[in-house]
Amino acid sequence: MADCPIQRRSWPAICVRLRRLRVGSGTSAGDAPWRLAMPFRLYSHEIAFHTPYLAMLAEEAARGFAEARGRFERIPRFADLDPSRASLVEALEVSSIEHGFENWREMEIRMRDVRAGRVDERSIDFFHAVEGADLDAVAGHLDAEPELVNAVASTQKSALHSVGAAEMAELLLERGADPRIETMLSGGTALLHAIVWGWPDVAAVIAAADRAPYNLRVAAGLNDLGAIEDAFDANGALTDAAKAKRAYYRPNYGWFPWAPSDDDQEVLDEALILAATNGHLETARLLVSKGARIDGRAYETTPLLRATFRNRIEMVDWLLDQGADPNGTGWLGGHAKGVTALHLAAADGLDEVIERLQKAGADASIQDDLHHGTPAGWARFYGHPELAERLA
Repeated sequence: MADCPIQRRSWPAICVRLRRLRVGSGTSAGDAPWRLAMPFRLYSHEIAFHTPYLAMLAEEAARGFAEARGRFERIPRFADLDPSRASLVEALEVSSIEHGFENWREMEIRMRDVRAGRVDERSIDFFHAVEGADLDAVAGHLDAEPELVNAVASTQKSALHSVGAAEMAELLLERGADPRIETMLSGGTALLHAIVWGWPDVAAVIAAADRAPYNLRVAAGLNDLGAIEDAFDANGALTDAAKAKRAYYRPNYGWFPWAPSDDDQEVLDEALILAATNGHLETARLLVSKGARIDGRAYETTPLLRATFRNRIEMVDWLLDQGADPNGTGWLGGHAKGVTALHLAAADGLDEVIERLQKAGADASIQDDLHHGTPAGWARFYGHPELAERLA
């Protein structure tokens, strides 16, 4: 096993299976290996960063999630693979091919060389500089390698998807960032990414360049009342365009699988969730008048949970005044399953939101489904001991 670059005590069988995959790689002698037209660029040189996500990729493919299966299906080497039997072994190979390598062995050797300083991989520092809002560093990277502006990272996101500050979005767009680049999930533009995260200032900058995917999600996330009105036909039903391109929903791969339906109620409820996330009260009122439900759900969350997540105090007040359930539970990403708004507010030390939730009847004894913790436990875990004492 000495020649296996991913040797670990628990990995010998994986190494053997990877060798077998390389022998039956699906290409004839002398043929060039199949590659993506635009391979992913490395986001991290740490193997431990990639393997948990790839384990989830295999698990989701085995469970039938379309996004995960699509990543296997587009690789000719795995054309005959039964996706219900996908494992980490195959997921490692898929990722390596997506990154432009022939196999995982090549990709891991590259990561080890980068970590040891034997080769340079500018994309890693570039993507992290974008996320860290380091304008000077990003400009320097783009001066040296202009094509990075539209490179797609291991995370399936371009630099513009990774932006958390309006000034960074402006810089990338000035340098030629394409706002129409999507993740593998339809409708997953950088604009939608900003809206889902609740970054209205970033969304406004990107929307000035392009508003794809031009659906009700976008209208709600941008507080565009006119576009919301235009999303309904003469009979009061949502248009096909308003409901189109809604597959994208999770800003990182750690979130749980979900698939949208074509149901008008779900689309309306989701739009209210996005309005709440971004603090757009006028849009929220309009959507409720059109039939959106105060406690409506999409991707296992509610307007109150998302308003709390982004500390939208006015929105929290309005939702509670409209009868939102202060003890409603949902998911937020991969770490928050079965949480209440009080859990989320406690984790972030949001005293004003907590006060409002408690006045509305929030129950501090409810435990989340994943860690079985109360809001007090969440406050303590996230570094708010005094708040934890008050909630206990």
